[in-house]
Amino acid sequence: MKKKPNVLIFADFPNWAYYEIQQFIKKNLNDDYEIFCDYLIFNSLRKSKNPIKRIKLLYKRIKYQNISNNNNYDIVLYLGFYFDELMKIKWKSKKVIKGIYTDSFPPKNANFTGNLDGFINRFLTNCDAIVCGSKQIKNNYKDIFQNTYYANTILDENLFKRKTEKLINNNSIFTIGWTGNPNREFKGLQSHIIPAIKIAKEKYPNIVFKTRYSGSIKTLPNFYTDIDVIVIASDADAGPSLFGEASLMEVPAISTDIGWPHEVIKNNINGITVKKNIVDIANNIIYLYENRDLLHRMSKQIRIDYLKVFDKNKMVNHWKKMFSEVLKSN
Repeated sequence: MKKKPNVLIFADFPNWAYYEIQQFIKKNLNDDYEIFCDYLIFNSLRKSKNPIKRIKLLYKRIKYQNISNNNNYDIVLYLGFYFDELMKIKWKSKKVIKGIYTDSFPPKNANFTGNLDGFINRFLTNCDAIVCGSKQIKNNYKDIFQNTYYANTILDENLFKRKTEKLINNNSIFTIGWTGNPNREFKGLQSHIIPAIKIAKEKYPNIVFKTRYSGSIKTLPNFYTDIDVIVIASDADAGPSLFGEASLMEVPAISTDIGWPHEVIKNNINGITVKKNIVDIANNIIYLYENRDLLHRMSKQIRIDYLKVFDKNKMVNHWKKMFSEVLKSN
């Protein structure tokens, strides 16, 4: 039997941002590749001086880390393009792929100021390909970096599936939803979303804002059961997962033109695209509050349109194509 190429995939932390992408690859490409998993946190150049934290980290390492005995790989995939700068390298690979999953420049977490050439020289000269989390991001790099690919993860459409139909009542409470890390400024929660909702509530006091900042993914569908619309004000996302989860739960979005919303939203058909502007966001919240029939039609359409774009088999093939072509490249 022909030996399968082996791939080591680095996420940042278990059950964190890149973990779902890592596990998606592991689950869906294991027939063609031997997939190993490791994490930035286990190989960081910075070690905690707190003995309790070190013990907890050791426990997580035993639970989550899966590496080859000789630490030699055909491909090493760093889902964060900057990971290798922060790690003590103890492995060897024939090919290196780095991920870019934010569409701002410079990408978030780069700790970099400078021009595009400077960014490439610092982070990308030691890799054979880059993988981008959205087609929009790929378009930003494809003309300046030869081997540029698009691939991401697919959310579980069976987990995120509405069990009962949500009734639209013109006089009912209007609930806006948001999930994610509230401390990431580029998400625009504090700077744009909360101020916009405040403006809308001044006109319609029965507007409610519902948030969730942490918790198990398995309990997330319950969060969306009474949400009427989500608001996204990010300027640097390949996703966000909030959009995918809500779309599958038949909850439309008022969103900036980034990542997944850029690929799916058709204005006034399945959602609304806005500028990252407080007044624009507030006006569109009010618009959907006053037009519940339109909101209902959007709710019926968004899951259908999302699944047309984010098909599991297509996404698996994106990863397979990239790994195959990278291994064949000189």
